[in-house]
Amino acid sequence: MEASLAVRQPSGWMRLRAHWQGLPFFYRVLVGNCLVVVLGAVLGTYLTILFARQEPNVSPLWLVASFGLVGTALSLLVNYAVLRAAFRPLRDLELTVQDVRRGNLAARAPEAALRDPLLQEFTLTLNAMLETLEHDRQQLQALSSQVIDAQEAERRRIARELHDETAQTLTSLLVRLRILERANDLAQVRASTAELRELAHKALEEVRNMARELRPSTLDDLGLVAAAQSYTEHTAELLGFTVTFDSARFPQRLDPQVELVLYRVIQEALTNVARHANARHVSVTLTQEGGCAVAIIQDDGVGFDLEAVMASKERGLGLIGMRERMSLVGGRLAISSRPGAGTTVRAEVPLGGLTAAPAMGRRP
Repeated sequence: MEASLAVRQPSGWMRLRAHWQGLPFFYRVLVGNCLVVVLGAVLGTYLTILFARQEPNVSPLWLVASFGLVGTALSLLVNYAVLRAAFRPLRDLELTVQDVRRGNLAARAPEAALRDPLLQEFTLTLNAMLETLEHDRQQLQALSSQVIDAQEAERRRIARELHDETAQTLTSLLVRLRILERANDLAQVRASTAELRELAHKALEEVRNMARELRPSTLDDLGLVAAAQSYTEHTAELLGFTVTFDSARFPQRLDPQVELVLYRVIQEALTNVARHANARHVSVTLTQEGGCAVAIIQDDGVGFDLEAVMASKERGLGLIGMRERMSLVGGRLAISSRPGAGTTVRAEVPLGGLTAAPAMGRRP
């Protein structure tokens, strides 16, 4: 029983091999070459003396040339074996990099416990980088899918509003025009004209509201302050919470790309407040701090667990989209929230580097 439970100890050869595989490349090559030199000198000298005693008539030059060739061949063979074993992990890394270059982001470099410490660290770093790259690609694919879904949902909403509201108003307008054609007296004409004017005004307001949601003309004409204030007040009026808007220390106009990004961040933040926060008061502040244009959106809603939401494939993509927009203009986005304590979204863009920001275009 004791013999069966005894732990088998590794042999001396196994321990020596494990120690050898744990040596850095430099010491492997150094030890291998030292062994070649020592064994070549000792063995070559011994064989030369032994052969010279047995064959005293043989020329010394022939002995030196013969053992020199044999020593060179053995040296090359030993160095080849040592270097091949030492640099084998580098070949694995090369194959992994080639797989990644061909588009296989799932490739990983093999990790071995017994190898050069520096190479082991490099392998772990490479695999961690590939894991991050794969995670970012999955997030980008999910974000792209959400963008496409959002575009289709927006198109359906616009088509439904055009059909249910604007088209119905225009149909009523056509009916009133037919009635006006058949009018017999001036009083009926005036009444029909007043109804037509009201219907035309209603249709115009519906089109303006739709255009404001898609791309506010105020943003291009008057700038971010006017557009953000108008949208904030309009959203608060529709949803029923109170709003505080402050832009006393904000520059009048910024680069159009930066204004568009900050406007979309405010729009997305207020949309999240409307959907999830159940807030009673929201404050929107546009200011300038330390050479940065800053937008702060703060609510007193229910808050949320930021890490859990960022890991979500649905709610987290909206926050990721906000961060991606900010990164396009060299800005930063900071979100602070916890359950029951409300949420603060802070977006800031350096004012000095706006001209170097990558182009985003004028369209949302």
